[in-house]
Amino acid sequence: MRKLSEFESYNQRNPQMYGRSERGLRLSWLSVLFLVTLLSPSVSRASTVADSARQLAQKIGAATGPGAITLDVANRSSLDEKSLREARGALEAELRTEGIRIAKPDQAMGSVLVTFSESLREYVWTAEIGIGTDEKRIVIVTLPRTQSGGPAASAMPVTLRKTFLFSQPRPILDAALIDISGSGHLLVLDDAQVGLYRQQAGRWELEATLAIAHARPFPRDPRGRLILRRDHLFDAFLPGTICRSSATVPLSIACADSDDPWPLTPDDGGVRAFFAPSRNFFTGVLSPGIGKITNVPSFYSAAPLPRSGYTLWVLATVDGSVHLVDGMTDQAVRSVKWGGDLSALHSACGTGTQMLASESGDGEHDSLRAFEIPDRDPVAASAPIEFEGRIVALWPETNGAAVMVIVNREDTGWYETYRTSISCGS
Repeated sequence: MRKLSEFESYNQRNPQMYGRSERGLRLSWLSVLFLVTLLSPSVSRASTVADSARQLAQKIGAATGPGAITLDVANRSSLDEKSLREARGALEAELRTEGIRIAKPDQAMGSVLVTFSESLREYVWTAEIGIGTDEKRIVIVTLPRTQSGGPAASAMPVTLRKTFLFSQPRPILDAALIDISGSGHLLVLDDAQVGLYRQQAGRWELEATLAIAHARPFPRDPRGRLILRRDHLFDAFLPGTICRSSATVPLSIACADSDDPWPLTPDDGGVRAFFAPSRNFFTGVLSPGIGKITNVPSFYSAAPLPRSGYTLWVLATVDGSVHLVDGMTDQAVRSVKWGGDLSALHSACGTGTQMLASESGDGEHDSLRAFEIPDRDPVAASAPIEFEGRIVALWPETNGAAVMVIVNREDTGWYETYRTSISCGS
């Protein structure tokens, strides 16, 4: 298993607006960064939101003075719509106390954009106010978050289930179940070929061998990926090489040298990452990027977790840390001790998408565990399941309903493929 850091940044935009402060001076931009605890063991959520909104409104009022503004709120956090409505309502009430009313653009002296985001330990309100053209004024208020706002693992237990599929002495890079002409088949990718197996009497019988032609030598520890397609059967991605299958049987593949990025999601319009052709990891260059972010640290694997309005990406980087990337910020989390293999898995449990992460065992056994990340703090959602050997690859199925786990057994040296899925409850 590949061994796998803490980030704190804020989503900012620069809207421009004009008006006067209470001293009659013209200001340019005011960025108010407000770090706020929404859930605390000793303080109720409602009172915490009210206190936070009061402090933020006072900071805004001290800069703008009484008058009319427009107010926009953007969500870059994991909070739901109800929580955001509560926060906005509390802020508007406190602004009225400061003599500031919300108006239409043509009736306002300026505008305020409040972006709600989060770091590893805090929720973050960023209030951006444009008044005039002078220098920025920045005010920061911090309240530590002492308790995660997401559901506890005990509130949404899931169970991981593994099913053995296939084994062989050659290193397996990826595998995929596929239906061809109404019959169940298995694709097995290694560094020399794609094997096509048909299920016969409960066993996989070899039906075809599709050789992989490549001009560049593969690294000693190559990696590969199978992506099922709609207009043809599959694409195979290997270091410096991409292969495309035919659309009908008898199957054939055409391979070519290519440095094109590999898809991190099965859809053609999703995020792609460049793979280092002489190594076994992604370089960190993305095309297209994750929101505004097109460069991240080099990484082994990535898992996308859908959020309201954006996607949180979890990256297992080559320095042993985990990065959380939301399209605006990149947070390194060094507190978790996962391996280099991550994958997202869709289910009917919890938030609907869990992240599977490999964990190192005793050297001969690795395990896999499901996690939820409700507020950027990972929460274990399942007990671990153990494998007889090292987990060397973890790839999601094209539909996201299960993951293929490739294990290298220490006792035999053979490679085994398991299909792992989630069921709700224990």
